[in-house]
Amino acid sequence: MDDVVKFIHEVGSLKLTPRSGWLKLGIRLPESVADHSFRTAIIAFVLAIESGESFEKACKAATAALFHDLHEARTMDLHKIAQRYVSCDEERAKRDQLSWMEFQPDFSDVEVYVSDADRLELAFQAVEYGEQSKYAIKFAEKVELKTEVARKMYEALMERKDPVWWR
Repeated sequence: MDDVVKFIHEVGSLKLTPRSGWLKLGIRLPESVADHSFRTAIIAFVLAIESGESFEKACKAATAALFHDLHEARTMDLHKIAQRYVSCDEERAKRDQLSWMEFQPDFSDVEVYVSDADRLELAFQAVEYGEQSKYAIKFAEKVELKTEVARKMYEALMERKDPVWWR
């Protein structure tokens, strides 16, 4: 059980790991990797449900999204420029993190939802940070998505561009 406790602490460190690309852009107090992973999970769930998948498969997509940046507890969040110069073995980090489990989860059947959700979450965040930085919105432009539902969600986001619609 000690390995499980260490794993949970490691996961908790993602709450303290800022998304570095937003820092580089000058966003004050940017979202954490945990913040990003949470909303990515919700989006992945919605994409799967709206694509006609079962509740179970949508839950699997959400779970996969929660795990998609888990390696960043060990590697940190590397923005696009840093990724040109620094290489890390993300898959090894994930395997090592989950070594306490008897099996390694296979999320390949929901990968398309996680990939689209990851890109959509970035677009949502870019729209929201657009009020702090005129450059943020660039991260929401020309997002390549694989599923029709994700493309429709993206179109609606970009038409609205009003992240605080309730005010």
